[in-house]
Amino acid sequence: MCINSNFGSRNIYHRSMYDDSSNNNSSSDDNSIILAGSLEESDSSQYNSYDDDDDDDDDDVVEYDSIHNEDSFHFYNEKEDGKYYIGLCHPYYLHNTVHWLFSTSVSARSFLQHDYDNINNYLYYYGLVRIPNHEVDIMQVHRLPDETCTVIIKTHWLRIIQRHWKRTYALRVNILRQRFSPQMLQYNQVHGNYPPSICHMPSLPGMLSVYGNTT
Repeated sequence: MCINSNFGSRNIYHRSMYDDSSNNNSSSDDNSIILAGSLEESDSSQYNSYDDDDDDDDDDVVEYDSIHNEDSFHFYNEKEDGKYYIGLCHPYYLHNTVHWLFSTSVSARSFLQHDYDNINNYLYYYGLVRIPNHEVDIMQVHRLPDETCTVIIKTHWLRIIQRHWKRTYALRVNILRQRFSPQMLQYNQVHGNYPPSICHMPSLPGMLSVYGNTT
């Protein structure tokens, strides 16, 4: 798959100063030299700043190409029906019903080896379409009879689990803080356990049922 990346070219115009005065004394020559020198330095610094921007763009392209080269087997490999993939998808509306179409994906190995933003942008530039506000999702691929790849987004459930675990973790930290207080340590030594309010330590099993609604 070939992607054409068009980066804006910048034209730098250098200005020069001429002294057309008929009286060319030494002081006016010195002033013109100083002014011309300051203009050249200003233009040079502006030119260098543009060079830095171009270098950053080039570095990004090299980074994405590097990811593509190391992940080319996965990129060009036929996606299997029912399998899970990490990548991007985009909506397609048919008869007032939204369908999610497969755009592109990356292997789990490459996903873990690179920064998330680089992977996210790599999938954007190498995808079938340019997806605005793109975020990496876990997708289950379903191949239609016409070989169109539709997906079911599974990241939604992962986000629900992450949100509930964040609450559970905060509750665990609060319980541990109370258990380490001198009063609770003494209570435990006397009674052999902690008070009912901090006796149970919440964990992953049953985590979703603690807060009722999982949405």
